[in-house]
Amino acid sequence: MRKILVGAVVALGIGAAVVAGVSYLRPDWLPRPGAASAQPGYGLFCDEHGVPEKFCTLCHPELKEKLLLCAEHGSIPEDVCTLCHPELAKKYDVKPCDHGLPAHFCPKCHPENFKDGTSASAGLELIDDGWCKEFGEKGPDGLVEYCKLLPMVRLASTQLVKDVGLGTASVEPDEHAHELTANAETAYNANRFAEITPRARGYVREARVDLGRKVKAGEVLAIVDSSEVSTAKAQYIAADAALKLAEDALGRTGTLVAEGVVGSRPEVMARTALNQAKANLLDVEQRLRNFQFDDDALRAVLRTNDAKPPLEIRSPIDGTVILRHAVNGEAVEPATSIFTVADTSIIWLWIDVYERDVAEIREGQAVSFVVSGLSSPSDATTHAGRITWVGAGVDERTRTTKVRAELPNPDGKLRSGQYGKVRIRVDDAHEALTVAKAAVQRYEGADIVFLTQGGSSFRPQRIKSRPIHRSDVLEVTWGLKSGQEVVTDGSFLLKTEIMKGSIGAGCCE
Repeated sequence: MRKILVGAVVALGIGAAVVAGVSYLRPDWLPRPGAASAQPGYGLFCDEHGVPEKFCTLCHPELKEKLLLCAEHGSIPEDVCTLCHPELAKKYDVKPCDHGLPAHFCPKCHPENFKDGTSASAGLELIDDGWCKEFGEKGPDGLVEYCKLLPMVRLASTQLVKDVGLGTASVEPDEHAHELTANAETAYNANRFAEITPRARGYVREARVDLGRKVKAGEVLAIVDSSEVSTAKAQYIAADAALKLAEDALGRTGTLVAEGVVGSRPEVMARTALNQAKANLLDVEQRLRNFQFDDDALRAVLRTNDAKPPLEIRSPIDGTVILRHAVNGEAVEPATSIFTVADTSIIWLWIDVYERDVAEIREGQAVSFVVSGLSSPSDATTHAGRITWVGAGVDERTRTTKVRAELPNPDGKLRSGQYGKVRIRVDDAHEALTVAKAAVQRYEGADIVFLTQGGSSFRPQRIKSRPIHRSDVLEVTWGLKSGQEVVTDGSFLLKTEIMKGSIGAGCCE
């Protein structure tokens, strides 16, 4: 009996040892009892963290070295990054959070998994630069679907920092004014521009001016022989004579009526004839005025009984002849443009301002324009002017608004149809923080700089900036403090370190 009891005890001890040994030998990636459930198609599922067990780096940190990780979204395993691959949510029965990630792998939903600033998946040190808290999930422009933390950039050594040639500059306050840059095109001043056509059909007898000639308002540019003018002159002379006869007839009839020789009927008829003569004269006179006959010219026609056909073509404005179509002997009519005169002392500038910038544009703001495409930069002259009109619509294709400025052009150097760049000063000079433009990179809808942290470490920092009158710096409106050091030369290389699918972790090692 004692032997049986001893044997039973030994058997129990051996069984316990075997169980303990099996437990001891179980690999770390195997699920703990009760922590996972079997799912068809992909094996065990981590109920605690909501992803397949084989991808749960929270339960099995050693998987960080074996799996491909998504450095863009908190270094979650690429196989369950539902932001990059939304179809994985259905494939693996993953329920994304409001930010689009498996909840336990989201630094916004479960910051306790990132307490030390390290991604639960890859050991990346994620930095909170305050951007997400300040501007929300989608940023100030609503361009980013998920506002994520950015990883600290660490190069392999300080010697590598020197080898790649990283340069730095300090963030300092400076006095400056804000300016917007836009494309622009010159044009003639439409308020001082004239397409000159004859007022009647005829033939050009004489063209008196040529291209480039400066003319005064009222100066004769050409003579056109027109039968319409000749006919109108003759009718005007006849109508004037008829009016005088009607006046004399009314006077004689009035005398006879007063003496009782005739009744009142002849006087009524004479008065009616006089009114008709006046109306005829006014009608013909207006026709001549339509041909640009003034009072002096009308009196001259009656004084000389001149019914000749010449019609003088005069300039309505002071300016320069910029187009000439008139040729001696050419047949012309009212729809024929024979000269174009423009006042080039003031040139219009049509500016295309982007929709996002229109709110800052006002009438009276100063502009400076430089013509593009000149043979030598030394030939470039800055032309100053002011905005006179801001458009009320936005072009549906280019998303720009037309803005008009006027530029003095006393020496005539500006010509219509020239393209160039215009800078618009949108406020007065003031003091604010500035950063070198070379330090600013564009990353996922935001401007980003890299702050030096000593040694070979660099902290990414998103910023809000505005252009100013200087081309080499930007004003910083959010994100930086005076005295901070930012990387200028080589900042793009650091940007590649935080870009998904860039050269990668080894590009600066």
